[in-house]
Amino acid sequence: MDRHEKGIEKMPGRLDRPLPEWNGSYFGDQRRLPKVVQKLTTGRTLTAEEKAELLWRFYEIDQKTRTRQQRTRAVVFGGLAVCVLVYLAIYQRVWIVSQVMAWLSPPPASPL
Repeated sequence: MDRHEKGIEKMPGRLDRPLPEWNGSYFGDQRRLPKVVQKLTTGRTLTAEEKAELLWRFYEIDQKTRTRQQRTRAVVFGGLAVCVLVYLAIYQRVWIVSQVMAWLSPPPASPL
């Protein structure tokens, strides 16, 4: 792999994209894919370095996807929690006050 393919030095005239900038999708033009992916799609053998770089890029893409999914889940669950709290604050105010007062009031004295 040369320096352009590794993403160290970008050459302005080259059509292929450096591997670190590739997001894992196919844009319809085979020449725009990184050279390693072009070799993989044509069935040529890859060197050990190329295999390692490609596997690492797939790992990075997978981690970005997982992080984005976790962030989306957190936002959705946070929004649901806020909605439940707003509902309780608006429509169940009497029930909340009675529960808080029962929790704060001292227990009744037991007769001996």
